[in-house]
Amino acid sequence: MAACPDPALAAALALFAQEDWYACHDALEALWQESLEPRRRPLQALVQIAVAMVHWQQGNRRGAALLWGEAVARLRCCGELDGVDLVHLHDQGRHWLRFLQAPPGGAPPSPPRLSPPPPKGTPRKAD
Repeated sequence: MAACPDPALAAALALFAQEDWYACHDALEALWQESLEPRRRPLQALVQIAVAMVHWQQGNRRGAALLWGEAVARLRCCGELDGVDLVHLHDQGRHWLRFLQAPPGGAPPSPPRLSPPPPKGTPRKAD
């Protein structure tokens, strides 16, 4: 992934990649609280994803589903944030949400992963 121009966001995204969800939440929340649109919405979605994963780790399926639902709704209109493909993250969130809303059982999706946006002009698959 391309280098993130904001060192504080880069540190938070590194925690996300390491699946250190609680520390990631703290780092992202500090950024979100001081941000303005258009960065505020995607940062809040990232905060919600980190908290959703904390809930999942603690066995709180309902809490994870609620926060994934809010994050997915926020990411619907977002494309990219400092080199992070938010469309891909939105798609992962939809998979998590379907899993969490289904009856318990089956293997959970992989933890969410950050990826760079596709090159300009690359078509997105419709889901």
